[in-house]
Amino acid sequence: MKQTDKHNSAMDTMLLGLSLLLLAGGIFGFYYFESQALPVIRVVGLFAAIAIALAIAAFTVRGRAMLQFFRNSDIERRKVVWPTRPETVQTTIMVLIVTLIVAAILFLFDSLLSVIVRAMMTGG
Repeated sequence: MKQTDKHNSAMDTMLLGLSLLLLAGGIFGFYYFESQALPVIRVVGLFAAIAIALAIAAFTVRGRAMLQFFRNSDIERRKVVWPTRPETVQTTIMVLIVTLIVAAILFLFDSLLSVIVRAMMTGG
């Protein structure tokens, strides 16, 4: 392992630790000041701690990889073609029809098996 890799790894570990400490501090403060501060102030403080912790974590190798993953996910999300309203209605109707057909078939099988079991139980 090169010296720069060791330095980056140590720096990443330190930044992730600082990020976790900041996050834990934000959560602790949220509950510690429960009786003393307005809920809005506590929530804003918690979100600020989360945002700063994420910003610090983004400077690590794993943080940059996660940001790249989210960017790629957003690119793929934009490629999704959503169905039109008529397509959605048509698909919903087909699902309901198939569900009713399967329910009717299961009802018939259940009724037939019930008659068979009843006949076997009564002996005739």
